[in-house]
Amino acid sequence: MPSFSAKVYEQMAIKRELKHETAIQALQKDSNAFFGLVAGGHVIGDPQPIFREIKEAEAEQWKKAFGGRDQ
Repeated sequence: MPSFSAKVYEQMAIKRELKHETAIQALQKDSNAFFGLVAGGHVIGDPQPIFREIKEAEAEQWKKAFGGRDQ
């Protein structure tokens, strides 16, 4: 799901930077590094669904197509 993180950053109104990409490594070295990822007082954008709803008919179609022999 390559577009997932892009949508999260967009909704959070955060420009993606290297510090976000290397956050895990930074946190392993210093647990306070978390506090530098988003500036204090930052205002996020309007929340929107990131994933679309999967309808029952669509799920059944996928089960038939990809569910294997036992479906």
